[in-house]
Amino acid sequence: MRAVDTNVVIRLVVEDDEEQGAAAAAAWRALLASGGVFLSKVVIVEVAWVLRVSYRFDRQATATALRDLIDVEGVGVEDDAAVRRALCGFEASGADLSDHLILETARDASALPVLTFDRRFAREAGVALLSSGGALPK
Repeated sequence: MRAVDTNVVIRLVVEDDEEQGAAAAAAWRALLASGGVFLSKVVIVEVAWVLRVSYRFDRQATATALRDLIDVEGVGVEDDAAVRRALCGFEASGADLSDHLILETARDASALPVLTFDRRFAREAGVALLSSGGALPK
């Protein structure tokens, strides 16, 4: 199994550069045939961010593109269960995928609630808004 960087995955998804897209697709197929592709949590989060910000994918299109990648036989995902739960949360709320991955990783570590200043993220179960005074929520 070999890892790929965010830019390789982006070329696969958006196909906006013919030369790099062809190279990424050829490498992807070769890796799948010879032991698999590994996607780290960081790559997953970066891909989501690039798709949303640079390519203006909506929330559903972003989640679909990521699922299309991670559901391929031969693709291994770091902390697969947490990534999949984070994708579900991302689709259902206004928080970023990175926020949901933080939440799911904290859940797995029995480290809830996640403290945040982000009011949107604080609406999620398992997340608590930290006051500007720093008092810990109960």
